Amino acid sequence: MYELQHGVTEAEVADALRTLLQRFEGLRSTVVREGPSTRQRVHAEGTVRLAVHEAGAGDAAVDAAAAVVEELAEEPFDVAAEWPLRAAVVTEGLAPRFLALVFSHLAVDAFALLPVTDHLVATVAVRHPDWPESRTGEPGRQPYEQAAAEAGEGGQRMAERALRRIADVFRRMPAAPPPRGATPEGDRFRSLSHRSPALDLAVGAVSLRCGESVAAVLTAAMIAVDSAFEGSSTGYAQLITANRSRPELVNAVVPCSQPVPCCVDIGREPFTELVHRTASAALGAHRFGSYPPTGLVEIHRAVEEERGVRLDISPTLNYRPRATSLPRREVTEEELSGMASLRRTSWTFDDPLWQASRYLSADVSEAGIHLLLQVDTAMRSPGWAEQWMEALESLLCAAAVREVGVDELVSFGRQSEARNQESPCH
Repeated sequence: MYELQHGVTEAEVADALRTLLQRFEGLRSTVVREGPSTRQRVHAEGTVRLAVHEAGAGDAAVDAAAAVVEELAEEPFDVAAEWPLRAAVVTEGLAPRFLALVFSHLAVDAFALLPVTDHLVATVAVRHPDWPESRTGEPGRQPYEQAAAEAGEGGQRMAERALRRIADVFRRMPAAPPPRGATPEGDRFRSLSHRSPALDLAVGAVSLRCGESVAAVLTAAMIAVDSAFEGSSTGYAQLITANRSRPELVNAVVPCSQPVPCCVDIGREPFTELVHRTASAALGAHRFGSYPPTGLVEIHRAVEEERGVRLDISPTLNYRPRATSLPRREVTEEELSGMASLRRTSWTFDDPLWQASRYLSADVSEAGIHLLLQVDTAMRSPGWAEQWMEALESLLCAAAVREVGVDELVSFGRQSEARNQESPCH
């Protein structure tokens, strides 16, 4: 939602949107399925409907604009027929006051909003003081430009290097366990929501003690719990990377994010050392994360044949930091124990977020951490998911107040199994 500059007319808002669409071709694209592949098609011309909503003065206009944003986002985008942008103007006393915009995440990610915002501020909108500035003056590649760069000699070298790294990850990662065997009833993918003030404090404390990021701590904990449950000496996860480290991609209005395979040796050192190793492995994954998806499929198949095992490369961590940071300070065991009753875990009935045996989304801000664990019930039972989440929090709370040895990692999984029985999704 953008507040509009005083005196801006509806015609000027429409013109700002027109030039925005002309400048960033991804905003006038649709998704086209051609045989077995899916492609993004850019359109030379088309129409975006700009609705106008009249509202009252003051707070009424603010509330009306927020409601318009919700209304625009209510229906999923028809990505095959609809451009990835919906827009409306909210007026106050017949004068334009707000511009409401909703984007499809298939065409626009969070980084892409920076150049979009810069364009609107330069034409019709007011810059909010909390909004981040663009990180570079580079114009950013458009989809056609990026496709040409990836097909060139330099792009091919980068892709080959990334695929070699991925092949090494696949050779080291644990083999997949067998499916459950039972056919799940009802919805196959289920999501477990988890909020805990004790977990918030514990993650911040471990991050402070290790000198590593909150993302590294959560990734290490996910990998540690997975390896404890599977009895493996390595841990694996796909990390969602923005692929925005190169200047020409920082301001590109095109989704650059990809899931990047990452494997970490569990080792024999304490959990804090696992956090350090995970941070290093994650940095390498993010740095060399841009790869051709078809190449990933081929390498996955080849390494499975080479090792003679099935490899589940789908477990995913999507770390999503917000504008504010999680507080980091030392905590005591008594402090964490006193917050145990405030933990809230519940099953939700959202649509699947990711096609994976398990997918962990972590929304992190000053207000705390919201974890959402999605499981494929053909692979993992609901009871397993509850045990997994409990083991994750137990590990991090223990690591927040003392050094946790690698031998203890297995015990967290066993303790959770002992306390939980196979349970349905309620």
